[in-house]
Amino acid sequence: MTRTWNKGWMGACVALLGAACGDAPMASDSTAQALSSPGDIEVVNTDKDGTPTFIRGRLGQLTPHLAARGTPDALRTVASVFGLSAEELTVRSSRADDQGATHVRYDQTHHGVRVIGGELVVHVDSTGQVYAANGSARGAREPSTLMRLPLSAVKHAALEGMEQLVVRGEPRFVYFLEAGGTLASAYEVTRVGVRDGDPARDLVYVDAASGRVLDVRPQIHAGMNRRVHSANGSWMTPGTLRRTEGAGPTWDGHIDQNYDHIGTTYQCFETVFGRDSFDDRGAAITSTVHYGDGYVNAYWDGTQIVFGDGDGFSSGELGLDLDVVSHEIAHAVTQYESGLVYRSESGALNESLSDMVAAICESWSRGGALDADVWKIGEDIWTPHVNGDALRYMDSPTRDGSSRDYYPERYTGSSDNGGVHWNSGIPNLVFKLLVTGGPHPRGKTATWVNGIGMNRAAQTFYFAATNYFTATTTMSQAKAYTIQAAQDRYDASVVSAVRDAWNAAGVP
Repeated sequence: MTRTWNKGWMGACVALLGAACGDAPMASDSTAQALSSPGDIEVVNTDKDGTPTFIRGRLGQLTPHLAARGTPDALRTVASVFGLSAEELTVRSSRADDQGATHVRYDQTHHGVRVIGGELVVHVDSTGQVYAANGSARGAREPSTLMRLPLSAVKHAALEGMEQLVVRGEPRFVYFLEAGGTLASAYEVTRVGVRDGDPARDLVYVDAASGRVLDVRPQIHAGMNRRVHSANGSWMTPGTLRRTEGAGPTWDGHIDQNYDHIGTTYQCFETVFGRDSFDDRGAAITSTVHYGDGYVNAYWDGTQIVFGDGDGFSSGELGLDLDVVSHEIAHAVTQYESGLVYRSESGALNESLSDMVAAICESWSRGGALDADVWKIGEDIWTPHVNGDALRYMDSPTRDGSSRDYYPERYTGSSDNGGVHWNSGIPNLVFKLLVTGGPHPRGKTATWVNGIGMNRAAQTFYFAATNYFTATTTMSQAKAYTIQAAQDRYDASVVSAVRDAWNAAGVP
């Protein structure tokens, strides 16, 4: 139980807070005030321990231009529902959407120090009325000890078992929000190097008292100012600059086609979503091709996109495929928006959003096509000697032999960063069904989805991903957020279709 809710949290036994709930204890003063009128606040989604993660209702006034300073009463009310004080929230960003609403992201702090895993998004309509709030922030108990290990021991703990990695920079003191609402004193350590033959850059959170690794968050996920480089077969990036924005062809096919695909992706984001590069501020998009020797992969490393030449058997040159290019740039967009942690369900959503962008941009580049190739990922470069196959299949995820398409059958082990690629098949299928309609391809559920077309499906997921998703969003939460996004933008038929699409894939 959390600091505030230990007197007043009424659990998940009712949908509307403020209503009777069996023998639930009385709320604390701040919580009781926030929930004083029955039906004022609806709990849409809760964490496993019953703490709210998504609420909506009439939550008070918060003038958008004041959202980034001061502590309006509405912010105090919202914070109290999550067991916080308004002073524990620091504005990270504020975004106005095309419906006239403003979405303000807050980081949770404790004694002025960042709480990793705690964030809150407050949603304000055009009249200044707060109509929803969601996130992982919560009131938390103090760390059980003030003891801190020497920084040398912290660095050693972050590198244990990682022979090809080194620590970059000095560890940064933070608090880490653990399951159950406990704060741990911790250090954030950046480690870089090579893991399993691929470049690695991780944020590692080490318990300051025990040296226990609390979490590892990979930053490399396996931008129209274009700068295309060649690594010339080396393992160094960015390499030699070969083509800049507006320059003529180099007559190196990998460089020139990669340049063109970056341009197509940029134009797709600009036309479909009104977005200016991956940071929405016109950032230069840096790319490196001819990376490594027979390297069968592509990735966004936090600052640029990188493409191997493939081995000629498993894949060809990866930068030649629009799917691969748009997929990697979408990782950059996610980094600048929700920052979905690249692990377990949030990591699967991260991967899936990139696959969705690949489908969106391929369809857009071909005049709105919705044929079989739109739902294949990497079909232009995957196994060049095999016709018609692909790396992943959004319309039938299990076809690749490893991806899942039904939530109760999701992968729950530790491989693939907790199944980030394999479990991405579940939201991939949700998106495909939402676009075209239809049933689960293997008949796992009896739900029939009425398709709403590519544009409305794309807008719904993009709106949710940029305005509702947080770093640790789960699939259940993504379901709630995309339903809310549909409600924000469209009529009841679209809201029902979004709900049905998630239901078809068995997401609770």
